[in-house]
Amino acid sequence: MDQIDLILDKTNGGLKVFQEYLGKTVAPGVKFKNPFYDDTRASCNLYYGKKCGRYFLVDFGDSTLRGDCFWFVARWENLDAKNDFDEILRLIDRKLCLNIFDDRKPILASNNSKPVVVLANDHQNVPSKELPFEIVTNASLSQLDLQYWGQYGIDSATLAKFSVVSVKAFHSRRSDGTPYSICDDGHPFFGYFFNEGKGVKIYRPGQQMRFVYAGHLPHPYVFGLNQLPPTGDVLYITGGEKDVLSLSSHGFHTICLNSETAKVPENLLPSLRERFSHIAILYDMDDTGRKESANRMNELKEHDCPSVLNIELPLCGSKQEKDISDFFRLGHTVDELKDLTEEAITKQCQSYHRMR
Repeated sequence: MDQIDLILDKTNGGLKVFQEYLGKTVAPGVKFKNPFYDDTRASCNLYYGKKCGRYFLVDFGDSTLRGDCFWFVARWENLDAKNDFDEILRLIDRKLCLNIFDDRKPILASNNSKPVVVLANDHQNVPSKELPFEIVTNASLSQLDLQYWGQYGIDSATLAKFSVVSVKAFHSRRSDGTPYSICDDGHPFFGYFFNEGKGVKIYRPGQQMRFVYAGHLPHPYVFGLNQLPPTGDVLYITGGEKDVLSLSSHGFHTICLNSETAKVPENLLPSLRERFSHIAILYDMDDTGRKESANRMNELKEHDCPSVLNIELPLCGSKQEKDISDFFRLGHTVDELKDLTEEAITKQCQSYHRMR
């Protein structure tokens, strides 16, 4: 058996993993509220897939929120299910004491605020838990730091504007209360501060565990919202913080969500519609980015956003050539992005006139 099959075998198809996080009272046939958003009705259930031999969380109120125990842990711990999969397996192994991995590689998974699960008959308002943290920052950006950001056209003024700092050491606790530390090892090591330093998202480019969250972060998570002007022509919704920084450094208005799979918060849409003439989706050019770009387009149109654009970059979609940061790193220019945006606006206008 490989490690995935071993975990499924030892956890009854993943059922014990769900119960470890959501509580023993969560079981097949018991409806509960989705812990990942403010669910007003108990619309979730655990469903057993006989063909694959594993349990799935199914939300009948939102068909996009469906997955097995590995998907669930990735979302709960704010990990990337694709890029951090080995860490997800190790986290499950350690949390449930399965002893599948015989090494002691540290697990750095963390989250700023763990969701809570509410059963159908449970009306108690349980407060979420924020993980404490201590951080030691460097007095200034090093030459290595500036070189890293500079390849994407990101300058020190933009980093200061978005409260990005160079980190020397970071101390926090995992969801089970176990303390851990991450120290500077000579590689780029940054923190995105939120709420006047009360929350932080750690970013370590090129490392296996790139992101760690702690403290009080905005809910919902929208990076760049406070830096937007009162009004503007085009707002770009892009894939990640680095993309926001790169776009902003080149003079564009932009925000990102917690991931490309996240929906634009409904309570934010009226403000964005009023403040900007066009909302452009500018996601990665890989399969996931293209799929989620189409999903965001449909969602925004359903909420009567008057001008929604889909910007496709002339990139191949590989790991080194897929997002707007890569676009600028590879030598493409501001004028090229403006041309792509104008083409999208023209295409939308032509489509509108054909419909009329």
